[in-house]
Amino acid sequence: MGYDSQLMYEVAKMYYMENRTQAEISEQFSLSRPKISRLLAKAREEGVVQISLAKPQSDSTQVLEERLKKLLGLKNVLVFPTASSDEGENIRAMAPAAARFFSDCVQDGDRIGVSWGYTLLELAKALPVSSHSDASIVQIAGNLDNADSTNFANEIIRQFGEKMYIDHKSTLPCPIMVENSIIVDLLVHDSKIGSIMEQINTVNVAFVNIGILSENNCLCRTGFITPADMSRLQSKGSVGCICSHFINMDGSLTDPDYDCRTIGITLTALKNARISCACVASDRKILPLLGSIRGGYLNTIAIDSHSALQLIHLAEE
Repeated sequence: MGYDSQLMYEVAKMYYMENRTQAEISEQFSLSRPKISRLLAKAREEGVVQISLAKPQSDSTQVLEERLKKLLGLKNVLVFPTASSDEGENIRAMAPAAARFFSDCVQDGDRIGVSWGYTLLELAKALPVSSHSDASIVQIAGNLDNADSTNFANEIIRQFGEKMYIDHKSTLPCPIMVENSIIVDLLVHDSKIGSIMEQINTVNVAFVNIGILSENNCLCRTGFITPADMSRLQSKGSVGCICSHFINMDGSLTDPDYDCRTIGITLTALKNARISCACVASDRKILPLLGSIRGGYLNTIAIDSHSALQLIHLAEE
């Protein structure tokens, strides 16, 4: 591929896939706006970019949205047609629409809390460029082992800050879980961490992660949860977690003694947030999703249509 062809490809990728403006692209490549416009036109002419039109949202997804709102008392629901049986492909397909949907919920002056994980990373990368004056961002869950690549906390915070033009960003410099509640008390009474915890527990908008209770849970992979822990949680009715708080189908904590070792946003703070949202692209997360909604920790969701149907069936049982 020659230089001009490679440049055309890079420009088209930034414009159509990364939601960058022509002004941003022209600045990055030190090219004029007309030059960028011509490269985009050429990309369409030569088939590098192929544009297709999708029909407006089908009646079926709109019906699912209304059923979920009425059935579960949700404030906002976006149902996206299921793209694949693969969760990763579904997340990537949903991310642009879900990111716009969630971004529209943010207001000027909001304190935005973000957790971590692959789904939130894809949402962060797909966020449309917007501006929210006097807004701030804070990481609402402690960190995993540094060796675990599924955390992405710093990158998620960075992406949110850049896309929303927010300068005030705070990370949480401690692990998601410690050995006992005494260590938690010592950490949260540290002046720096205590200040961040105050921000965390007064967020207006929370972007959270939903986890299943299995050996694939990142807390298990990084050693925060042992096989014995998992067996105990399962025996007490745990179906999964929200921001690393393990809950049952009704949204109640299943092991308060275990939960007191967790560092991050409280379930009460999630309840108090004006908007608390999650994106689910696999029916394997339906149980903890339903528990989180019933507990009042979520009021806004983006979900694929297959999972939406499973959620409705489970909620109606």
